Amino acid sequence: MAKIVKKLLPLKELKSCTFIVHPNAKPAFDFFFNHSHLFSRSRLKASTLQRLHHNLTLYGMKTQENEIALFSGYEFIGFDLANINLTQHNVIILPSLTDEEITLQAWIATLRVVLTSAPTEHLEKFRRALNDSVPSCCIRYLFEQKSITQKVWSEVNAVSRDTLAKQNQKMNKTTEPQISIFERLGNKYAG
Repeated sequence: MAKIVKKLLPLKELKSCTFIVHPNAKPAFDFFFNHSHLFSRSRLKASTLQRLHHNLTLYGMKTQENEIALFSGYEFIGFDLANINLTQHNVIILPSLTDEEITLQAWIATLRVVLTSAPTEHLEKFRRALNDSVPSCCIRYLFEQKSITQKVWSEVNAVSRDTLAKQNQKMNKTTEPQISIFERLGNKYAG
């Protein structure tokens, strides 16, 4: 990736800007906020969340005169774009990124956080979600292969492949449709 000139957005400009999530970062943003984390956000007080994300550094680019499209920095469980006071944070503007670079940066930032917060009992489910959600170009960039295999995933997470295989079997059992005893009896005695 070529060296990119970055600009810290001055407070005066911050006050006059509106902020959105960049469309190319939206899938990574959604993945982050739909992912099961190791702790419950609802159990933390609002004041705790505010203190934890005080002085965040956010990355974005200007899409219009007073609009900034964010693509990184939101990877915090307490982030709420609708209620955040961005004058309390650092916003770095990158003027010239391609759509592909924005996608890559968004996924790298998201994965930097979620890869360390996957609950151990759901590692196989999480691996599948990554392979289904993360663009293959990003997986290739980070893992140097087209998908995250059980072998690589077991090594990265310091668990055996057998553990992942057992989680896989358990997932497959729970996804099979369960027929109630009444349905089975009805089918047996139906003409």
